Amino acid sequence: MRGIARAFFATALVYGLLGLLLGIHMAIGQDHAQLPTHAHIMVIGWLSFAVFGFFYHFFGQAVPQLLASLHFWLAQASFAIIVVGLWLFFSGRTEFEPLAAVGAIGYAASFALFAVGAYLALRAPSAS
Repeated sequence: MRGIARAFFATALVYGLLGLLLGIHMAIGQDHAQLPTHAHIMVIGWLSFAVFGFFYHFFGQAVPQLLASLHFWLAQASFAIIVVGLWLFFSGRTEFEPLAAVGAIGYAASFALFAVGAYLALRAPSAS
């Protein structure tokens, strides 16, 4: 695994561990206020980033490097903004809800970039 594939999968592992630690922290403290934050960390950070990593590993050669790089960096930045916004919001700082929304819009844009890259990869002739 190399390049963008490796970067996505490596960050997925980090986010998966952070999500698990947050889940354990909530369980020990019997305070589940951050459950939506935990869920977003696990679904976006762990699951979707791992899937992106595997996609780029198997099909990345058919995706323009600039498109894959833009996808990676926009997804990373947007994910960080979502998590910070959700953490603050579910900590009682409701004025930060727009921050989570901005992050969600950024992540949607990054997913649109991924969809374009996946479309190009699926249209490319197979290397067999």
